[in-house]
Amino acid sequence: MERGLQEIVDALSLRLGRPVLIDDAELRPLAYSIQFGALDAVRTASILGRLAPETARIALFDEGIRTAVDAVRIPAHADIGMGARVCVPLIAGGRRLGYLWLLDDPPVSAAELRLAHAAAAEAAAIVQPDADAALHRRQHEQELLTALLSAEPGRSAGAAGELEREHYLPLRPLRVWAAAPDGSAGEDWHADVLDRLRARLPAKQALCGELDGHVVCIAGGRGMPGDVVGETLRSVSGPRVLIGEGEAVDVLAAARSSHRRAVAALRVAAHAASGSARWEELGIDRLVSSLPVQALEDLPDGLRTLLATGDEALVRTLEAYLDHAGDVKRTAAALSLHRGGLYYRLRRIEELAEVDLHDGEDRLLCHLALRLARLR
Repeated sequence: MERGLQEIVDALSLRLGRPVLIDDAELRPLAYSIQFGALDAVRTASILGRLAPETARIALFDEGIRTAVDAVRIPAHADIGMGARVCVPLIAGGRRLGYLWLLDDPPVSAAELRLAHAAAAEAAAIVQPDADAALHRRQHEQELLTALLSAEPGRSAGAAGELEREHYLPLRPLRVWAAAPDGSAGEDWHADVLDRLRARLPAKQALCGELDGHVVCIAGGRGMPGDVVGETLRSVSGPRVLIGEGEAVDVLAAARSSHRRAVAALRVAAHAASGSARWEELGIDRLVSSLPVQALEDLPDGLRTLLATGDEALVRTLEAYLDHAGDVKRTAAALSLHRGGLYYRLRRIEELAEVDLHDGEDRLLCHLALRLARLR
């Protein structure tokens, strides 16, 4: 009779006289034995929270467990409360399905490792059907997300209907998040971020995938699902995640609009100190972010010359002057500049840009050009 996962864990634990834990590929506990001795903080948090803490995930993945084909000895990380442990990967059909863990205190012997490898092989055969089903579900969800956010009304409506029938995304309103790396990232960056999101979000409470080079997630806009999306994305480092949030919508049919606005917010987030931006808080950037970058090429020659000169002092002066509605006193104070110096800079701006800063249309054009250049 084929043994179950819990039976494999318990039998190995009793034979070795040490605790045993099996995680899935996203470091969620699948089975764990009775405890011998004290638990370290990471193992306790994994069992109670049904997921390894983020600091532990980073430390463990940095040890190379994702690509290891044999056991990996991982030293203690006292700074995060993690004792030394041994990781034995669960591999079947050429895919990594999870990990078997032994605490390495006292050190695991070669004979014990052989027993652990045998148990891991047996466990992999049990885990594989569920892992295959999870892979199929992720692929199906990717297809649904792509269809739902499609510009084709029929395709989008069909995906919305299927999601409703399958009881996805029951919490309303919904919100769409779009995310991208702040700088260069490895080829596995998108997959890693998606794994983190899926590991933390309850089944069918979110829809995650990749679209147009961005990580995209749809979830309830209030409470637990939405909070988890933001917290998970902000926890990623090396590089950090830029986050754009679309507006909250009440029906799946409006998700495409929220996605478009999340992407617009993402453009603004790239220039925000926080690395994130929300559509409802964009102000004038709602309009500017919807303009193509190529719109800069359509500016009058003089204004393009000013933006291309690289004279940051003049550009900052123009932006401050416009942000303060042409008030010379407030602008000079904001720039810590004498009024005479400000007047000189404003004359230089008018000469270079070939604009009249007393003309309303010229001022509007300058303001939009500055905002668009910042988003470039």
